[in-house]
Amino acid sequence: MIAGKPDIRMLLVEQYTKLVAATRFLSTLPLPGKKLLVSGETVEAAPLLGAEYFPLVGLFIGIILALLAWLGSGFVPQLVLAALLIVVQVLLTGGLHLDGLMDSCDGLFGGFTRERKLEIMRDSRVGSFGVLGGACALLLKFAILASFILHILPFVFLVTLPVARWCMVLALRGFPAARATGLGASFRQTVTRRELLIACVFSLLCALLSVGLPGIAIWCTMTLAALLSGAWLTRTLGGLTGDTYGAIAEITELVGLLTCLLLRLH
Repeated sequence: MIAGKPDIRMLLVEQYTKLVAATRFLSTLPLPGKKLLVSGETVEAAPLLGAEYFPLVGLFIGIILALLAWLGSGFVPQLVLAALLIVVQVLLTGGLHLDGLMDSCDGLFGGFTRERKLEIMRDSRVGSFGVLGGACALLLKFAILASFILHILPFVFLVTLPVARWCMVLALRGFPAARATGLGASFRQTVTRRELLIACVFSLLCALLSVGLPGIAIWCTMTLAALLSGAWLTRTLGGLTGDTYGAIAEITELVGLLTCLLLRLH
């Protein structure tokens, strides 16, 4: 028993380090443990991603937005509440996924060859296609959130945000990288089948426990959207990049929100 304690402690530290890595990568949430990410004792040569905890980070963000939706529903009109929730979500994610969507739009619609598209996506500056893509995504999200019955709104976040992060893990594992080097290629190598399975099961449970049986339909629709968009991006770019992972998160979240609306959850 005594000999096994250090192993259990190391296992807990390793898992918490992965959770910290996933949280700091996907959000601006102040989860303690930053020093673990720079400690030579807990970090391997490969970059640490914690992909199995992506849906959990989505759940953290979803809980915050759900609480804000619940508390704010009695104080401000729904149109204002929808706008505030979108702003808070951008702040909680650091605009990471939206930035990926905008960069992807710039490259996909601004270049004629695969090489040129990838070159444009490397540019940190945002072009006209990126602005249009980001504006359309925010406008559509605002319209959908403003259309829900108020008491349903908190549950919508609890189902769509974890599943959208699962879709990122699926894209990381399921499709090749467009470049041999870069952040996207490095992170893709860290995602194992075990992490994929954990993210899959956890996101499915979140969907089921949040809205019941309709959650399965929402999960399946969002997963299908991730596979279709990943396949199209791979065909267009020869693989996926860090920007396209963010784009897939935004696309699948919009698909999930729209599916919730069409299912008329009550």
